[in-house]
Amino acid sequence: MDKELKLCDKNLWEMSFRLHFTVLLKRMIALPSKMIGFKPSCLYLATWLLKKGFIGQWVWLAVLMMVLFGIVGLKVAGSILSRRPLGLEEGGTV
Repeated sequence: MDKELKLCDKNLWEMSFRLHFTVLLKRMIALPSKMIGFKPSCLYLATWLLKKGFIGQWVWLAVLMMVLFGIVGLKVAGSILSRRPLGLEEGGTV
């Protein structure tokens, strides 16, 4: 394998045009395969169901959070969103 085609720790200005072009080409080839995976398919399905009116916006937001941040991000977002609004004390009225 040609050593110049490997990604390395060189500075940007030290890399050849061929290396830049090769890296860009590899990323362009890999992008469609990343958009066909399980998580993006779930997001596509959730978006379609939202547009058709089968699910609500909160369900779509939960699917988006899962796709972007995983189950941990969904739990963190749920705990943030379930807190009481600021300014309300225990036993206070709205």
